[in-house]
Amino acid sequence: MLSLLHARLRNHWIRTRLRGRKLQPPADTNLMALDHLGLNQKAKSLRYVVLDLETTGLSHSRDRVVSMAAFRVVEGRIPLGDTFSSLVNPGRTIPPSAIRIHGIVPSMVADADSFAEVFDQFLQYLGTDILVGYHVRFDLHFLNIYMKQQYGFPLQNLALDASLMCRKIVTPQHMGSYTRRYRGNPSLDAVARHFDIDIVQRHTALGDALATAMIFQRILAELERKGSGRLRNLLSVSSRLLSPLG
Repeated sequence: MLSLLHARLRNHWIRTRLRGRKLQPPADTNLMALDHLGLNQKAKSLRYVVLDLETTGLSHSRDRVVSMAAFRVVEGRIPLGDTFSSLVNPGRTIPPSAIRIHGIVPSMVADADSFAEVFDQFLQYLGTDILVGYHVRFDLHFLNIYMKQQYGFPLQNLALDASLMCRKIVTPQHMGSYTRRYRGNPSLDAVARHFDIDIVQRHTALGDALATAMIFQRILAELERKGSGRLRNLLSVSSRLLSPLG
């Protein structure tokens, strides 16, 4: 698949550029995030980290992260004892409009770690697993700002958008009018309802990450049911490979 080949070529270019530079272990590991992937591997046999962020708003330039959480998906299972969750001190005020959505008030994050500290913890948790998110490009932007500042390159993990997958293979017919009307992908709430998934603590990083992980489980199962459960098939229903260069 050309998109994966493109990612490998870009990764090779970064590794060549950084040759001889001493990196911290998590960053050094991240450079190898694509090495173990093969298009004919069973998608279910691979490891995934499903991430969600809550922020002070939707602006990439002005807003900051206030909470992040992730669940791992291994062999199609979600090991609930292996999760990542942390509040983040954004270093700026949290506007009332954001508080109304995620419920995180300034006092809750006053003593929390900075994003730099939390990100380094997350980078160790992520390892070389495939990153999954619902509208994951939004999350990747915030992650890559720090990754580039600190290590000189963006995250190299393969990144997949669950919303794109849902639009292609699991969006039920009764959502068709929704998709046509808004020219976008089905909402997390709509897909969760389709699968009878109760989103506990909606609009929290932990609640939304768990819901996305459960939806991703269904996607993997659907691919297997159709006999197209290889990584190449998973990439094809993701519409496009999200470049590890962000």
